Amino acid sequence: MADKKEINLDSVLESLGPYGRYNVLNFVLLLFPVLLSSFYECGFIFEAQQQTYRCKVEGCEKTYNDTSWLHYAIPTDPERDAPASCLRYAPKNNSTVEQCLPEEFSNITIPCDSYVYEINGSLVKEFDLGCQEWKRALVGTVHNSGMFVAMLFTGILSDKYGRKTAVGLAATASCTFGIIRAFAPNYNTYLSMHFFEAALGGGLYPSAYVLAVELVGLKQRVIISAMCNMAFVVGVVILDLLAWVISNWRTYILILYSPAIIVGLYVWLMNESARWLLSKGRKEDAIKTLKRAAKINNMDPTKLDLDALSDPLLRTEVQTDKKSQFSKAIRSSIIWKRLVICSFLWLTCSLVYYGLSINSVSLSGNKYVSFMLVVLVEIPAYIVVVIVLDKYGRKKTMIVNYATCAVTSLLFAFLPKGNWWSIVLYLIGKWSVTLTYSSVYIYVSEVFPTNMRQMLLSVCSTSGRIGSLIAPLTPLLSLYHKSMPTVIFGGMCIICSMLVLLLPETRNMRLPDTIEEAEELSKMRDRTDRSLDTVK
Repeated sequence: MADKKEINLDSVLESLGPYGRYNVLNFVLLLFPVLLSSFYECGFIFEAQQQTYRCKVEGCEKTYNDTSWLHYAIPTDPERDAPASCLRYAPKNNSTVEQCLPEEFSNITIPCDSYVYEINGSLVKEFDLGCQEWKRALVGTVHNSGMFVAMLFTGILSDKYGRKTAVGLAATASCTFGIIRAFAPNYNTYLSMHFFEAALGGGLYPSAYVLAVELVGLKQRVIISAMCNMAFVVGVVILDLLAWVISNWRTYILILYSPAIIVGLYVWLMNESARWLLSKGRKEDAIKTLKRAAKINNMDPTKLDLDALSDPLLRTEVQTDKKSQFSKAIRSSIIWKRLVICSFLWLTCSLVYYGLSINSVSLSGNKYVSFMLVVLVEIPAYIVVVIVLDKYGRKKTMIVNYATCAVTSLLFAFLPKGNWWSIVLYLIGKWSVTLTYSSVYIYVSEVFPTNMRQMLLSVCSTSGRIGSLIAPLTPLLSLYHKSMPTVIFGGMCIICSMLVLLLPETRNMRLPDTIEEAEELSKMRDRTDRSLDTVK
């Protein structure tokens, strides 16, 4: 009896050509939602950005060309060397200010009851959020809370109904609730729409990312991941430029969210992931997809080795026992261990990445230029990660970069402020954590089985959201000790570098399709290494 054939989708994808017409077209179509996802994940930073304002003093505002009255009507904020935002001097004898003369004001300060805002089209001005910074900060909290829901919701949707379904629904939800938010009549409606937009559309990036990664074989996964990361960075730069030139927050939102409708329309014309179709036992649909790809690439479909994919003797566990996959994952101590470790790795990357950014000194007096420089410095890291991950492997890359980030963070914590070495250490730390963040994203997509990849990746990504929520609070720790934030960053990175030792290497390994294949990664790695040594 002939030996049973095994699925080797990676070899089929290699035969199709990773950079053929079919894949290039799909990459372009998927990189566009990745770029848009940067708008939706970072847009609130400028949408609800801090504004300059001061108390409105009735009786003085009519003197438009003379601001000399500010120094005796409003106290000076010594930190900003500007009029205070929330206090003004009370009129003498509680009388009404009529001529705005110095003798009409006392030296007693009182809270403002109305405000004059620097930017007319800002969200803070329109909803009159002066001296209510917690309401402005709440926008980011609500956004990240919605992302918590999105990560798990999108993972289940993607694994059950397909990758392109998840992309299409996320894009449509982002567009719908984003545009509704642009017309919000009040603050509470605005906040509600922000939550629903993030909760239902926040899975746009991971869904598009997984679909892009599953288009190629094992040798191109790192390059595709780097392309997604760089598309995200380009999107953030475009976002920054848009915020720089558009002062009205409603116009800003409309420009950001309207393009998502394009994705919501064309994604239904794309082919579903052949790997996902196989994981669901839909082999005939997978074969049709691969044959269609071959025709677009001007290849003869009969030359592709598709017999293994249609062999009735093929062991496709999901086909015979679909409902048992989740329960098997729950019972698998190996999968649980990986899930916990990968979640902590992702949380640490998110916390340190955003924490270093928040706690760093501005690189420029212009906030838009500063933001752009901090983002652009990541591009070289994404280029380097393509080289080191395939050359040195996932584990070595993560261990070295976690350790580097730990050392630089701990040294940075105890150097005097303003020392030029502290700036060098900060840049090295930011570089290392950027490399690690990209590596973790790739690695997590490789250690879990196809039929649960999106859901488990979403669990890890949700852990990362915890890090991004905690990061804005880390500057408060410096009130107790100036070195506490970076010491915590360094300590967590040290723990991560040791935890990576417990995980299998995935370099040159095909993506596991079943839970058993995912559990066998370590043994498969050993066999692959011996085979490569024999060839050498």
